[in-house]
Amino acid sequence: MSSDPVLLRHLKGHRSRVTGISFNPDGGRFVSGSTDNTAIVWNVNEQVRCMRFEAHTDVVNDISWSPDGRIVASASKDRTVKIWVPSLMGNCDEFRAHTSNIRSVDFDSKGKKLITASDDKSIKLWKVSRKHFVSSFTGHTNWVRCARFSPDDKLIASCGDDRTLKLFDPHSGQCVHSFLDQKGAGNKVAWHPDGTLVAIALDNARVKIFDIKIRKLIQYYRIFAGSINSLDFHPSGNYLITGSDDGAVKIIDLLEGRHIYTLTGHTGPVTAVKFSANGQVFATGSEDRHIMLWKVNFNGESSENSLYSSECSDLQQNKSHPRLTMPASKKLSYEDSQGTDEDEDVRFGNNKENHPDTSILVDARKTDNFHVTDVHEEIVIRLCQKPHVRCLSESCLNPSTGGKGYDSSKHSTNFEKHVIRKMGLIESAVSSLERRVSLLEDVVLNRS
Repeated sequence: MSSDPVLLRHLKGHRSRVTGISFNPDGGRFVSGSTDNTAIVWNVNEQVRCMRFEAHTDVVNDISWSPDGRIVASASKDRTVKIWVPSLMGNCDEFRAHTSNIRSVDFDSKGKKLITASDDKSIKLWKVSRKHFVSSFTGHTNWVRCARFSPDDKLIASCGDDRTLKLFDPHSGQCVHSFLDQKGAGNKVAWHPDGTLVAIALDNARVKIFDIKIRKLIQYYRIFAGSINSLDFHPSGNYLITGSDDGAVKIIDLLEGRHIYTLTGHTGPVTAVKFSANGQVFATGSEDRHIMLWKVNFNGESSENSLYSSECSDLQQNKSHPRLTMPASKKLSYEDSQGTDEDEDVRFGNNKENHPDTSILVDARKTDNFHVTDVHEEIVIRLCQKPHVRCLSESCLNPSTGGKGYDSSKHSTNFEKHVIRKMGLIESAVSSLERRVSLLEDVVLNRS
């Protein structure tokens, strides 16, 4: 169907599990983090060029592109947060944020502050420009796996292994409310674009959505066969995407209260999912080391709920969204809100009688446009941890088949010409980088 999600690109570059994905504001690029200690900046419209960031000495757990598009923050098991500029490709600041593994990092809506969450059971607020510590948020009694600013920056939502979802006031530092789950620990939290709802991905294969104004559970999905590792709201507020240990990506229609797509193709647990800010594409990452870039396309599902209808366009411009409610036929019992296993048939995503065909299966491995893009060429950024920043760049040429029907004997000459041309471009880029590094060193020396 034309309204089904379509695989645009299948990207290979990481050498280990993908841990996080974040798009820049215009949706033209995105960055991914991995347990191979690196981050890679990908260009949505180009198939082979990328930049690899290799400054961390341990696993990169989370990554966030600032709302103004200027900088990227990466959080690592090496207990540092690094702030770097993809366009400059040589400017990196770092600070030691916690006494233990840092699980998540997130910018506020203006890109001037960020929050970090750690295995030391704390959440910390920082000013980006000066790497200045502002305040600490305590209350979790176990590892904090994720913390996110609300769209209006008035609240911080966090989850962790203590099986709570907490809301903090960033100004007072106080915990204003805690949602307790009796059976599942939280892996990730995500805010609805209107800022009134927060969703949590649980390790007991559930997704819950809470209304923070009335402080109640309003939607609950048990449609998965494994721990939910990541989730994200579409910018329209009408859809939710999830990735789980069962290797599937599921897309949920929040207005109807049911999942509408199951996307397969990854050969391992799906560990990262993210919509672009314009809502036109989304990316998924996995333990299989691969990233898949998809075109949304399900705006044709229905005219009244179309993501790109004029009505939705007006809603996005006015920063308002359709109010999510619970259909009368799906009222949750007290046991549902507490996370027990009774009365499963009344829960969202489990009512097969009303929706016998709740999901359309889209297998990336069987689509006509399925292809694999290797990292043929990349600019590798290695930043030494000194007061001044040095940058070494090198080319990494690794030809691949590039998809179906590739004849190496027929295309070898063209490929050699392509390599020579690209090597010239890389040499030019290296020269430019060396000049920039020299200028940066002069500035640092003058300041010192």
